[in-house]
Amino acid sequence: MILCGLGFGQSSGNFSATGSGTACVLNNTTGALSGGIPIPGNFTANISTNAAKGTTLLIRPSLVTGLFTDTKISTSVSSATADVGIQVCVTVDGSGAGVLPASCVIYDQRFQQLSSQLFSQLTECTTTTACNLTAPTPLPCPANFTCSSTTGAGVCLNNLCNIELILSTLSAHSFDFVVQPGFGKPHVVEASWSLVNTTNTPGGTTMACAGPGILTVTQTQVFNNSGSLTF
Repeated sequence: MILCGLGFGQSSGNFSATGSGTACVLNNTTGALSGGIPIPGNFTANISTNAAKGTTLLIRPSLVTGLFTDTKISTSVSSATADVGIQVCVTVDGSGAGVLPASCVIYDQRFQQLSSQLFSQLTECTTTTACNLTAPTPLPCPANFTCSSTTGAGVCLNNLCNIELILSTLSAHSFDFVVQPGFGKPHVVEASWSLVNTTNTPGGTTMACAGPGILTVTQTQVFNNSGSLTF
């Protein structure tokens, strides 16, 4: 005779969620992003846990994210850099301590750079024509040219000599966080998001948006002798 044993653990199946259906929109003509939920922002969910050994919270922030980067070089800007990212952080009762594998993760990150010395080699893009917008007798530039200085003497630069690179993306992300909080009491779980690494040089432009999004929190049980998690 073969005997099969089943192990049962206490689990209330407690569940909580909060979110927003406000959507980020990508313009199919210009690549610009609009709408969505605020950045920085956060979702907060309340959940109560029992006092059973091994009680664990499974926390899952899911978020649609959008990134926009624009790098434009010209006769006056030979290299342009755009860098932008969105980071999501989770806290329980106001603290990230004990949140595994980490309290904060990067959902999206993009570095974009455009460089060229081409314009300095093209006579059509450079000129020795002097200009001065503030002189008693102004020296304007010809059509399609802009004076390199608005406060004194400069040279005329060709407005038609430029290269621009635009990238836009919308992505959906989720990440599982786990934490073993104090047992037998209510907890406040918060997921927040913010921009990171927004470093732009002249000629570089960035934009970001988020939404829709949702935060779900589920109480579970760890079925082992110690009831603890190892990472």
